Amino acid sequence: MMILFATTRLVILALLAAPPPAAPAKGAAADLERGQKLFRAGDLAGALRAFDSAAKSDPKDARAPYLRGVVLERKNDLAGAEKAYRQALVRDGDFAPAHNNLGAILLGRNELAAAEKEIQAALSSDPKNGSAAFNLGLLREAQGRPREAAAAYRRALRSGPDDGTCRANLCSVLRKNGDLDGALAECRQAARLLPESAVILTNLGLLLSDKGQLDQAREKLRKATGLDAKFAPAWSGLGRVELRRKQVAAAVEALAKAAKLLPKDSVVAADYCRALVEKDLRAKTAEAQCRRAVALDGQNALAHYELVKILVARGDCAGAKTEQGKLAALPSVKRQAKAKSEEILETCAPGKAVKPGRK
Repeated sequence: MMILFATTRLVILALLAAPPPAAPAKGAAADLERGQKLFRAGDLAGALRAFDSAAKSDPKDARAPYLRGVVLERKNDLAGAEKAYRQALVRDGDFAPAHNNLGAILLGRNELAAAEKEIQAALSSDPKNGSAAFNLGLLREAQGRPREAAAAYRRALRSGPDDGTCRANLCSVLRKNGDLDGALAECRQAARLLPESAVILTNLGLLLSDKGQLDQAREKLRKATGLDAKFAPAWSGLGRVELRRKQVAAAVEALAKAAKLLPKDSVVAADYCRALVEKDLRAKTAEAQCRRAVALDGQNALAHYELVKILVARGDCAGAKTEQGKLAALPSVKRQAKAKSEEILETCAPGKAVKPGRK
């Protein structure tokens, strides 16, 4: 079964906080408004000056240091952003946006316990905070709890049903939970909301392949490669779909591109090896690619299996027997593949080329 590649782990940031219970000082309010306009215009330095001025004018308003943190995140100064969010929480310990964004930074550092504390604090202060619910989903995924991640993403979607990234992540965890129909529905929604995302289209294509809808899968994967010609999972998925469609030349072309983009990926190398074997069992490039897959990962069962076929076809029975033994010793090898490799080995005639049966 194909692997469904997870969507990019984006963290949604609440850019502007709701007004605090007490109205800010007049000067501070003007600075906050000016800083937000400058931020939207891309003048980050000007925005920082405005928020710093607001912080001095009203030392009780948590929004100024919070918004300073947002600007610093945009500048990729995560240490500065973290400090700013913590300053906002000193001013207002219940300020949900600061808790949420601080939790996101901690999550990015894989400090899961600390991240959970902040994200849960954000949800406690603001139960309808969709960004915090989304981040909770990311946290649950990082903890290896996909069912709880799905619940968190659904909670986030109640606040923002048109969030394509959230639907894409929900698609991914539902696939992990074995709910292919639910995953497919969410991926279709995500693709509708984010039609230019090669990642989402690839996920959709892989799901359609899992469901046996190969023509539709091919359409989505080809579109994904058109959107991003350097996105290797789209090429790899397309190659595997073309193999299942018996379109060997197209499979070889797609997997060659995937292998070029991911030269150290044993799975891609083995898939490419298989396509080359299907095209021409005796081609030197097929054996070279299979051995490359094995060199990258000696536990790659598919590469060993294809090598057995190649060596039997060449009449190298000793070499084929060695590869079959390696295959049989792998803990991950399937019983059917082991039995089939034994059948292929039995057809070998020393020094005589005999084409083995198809797997």
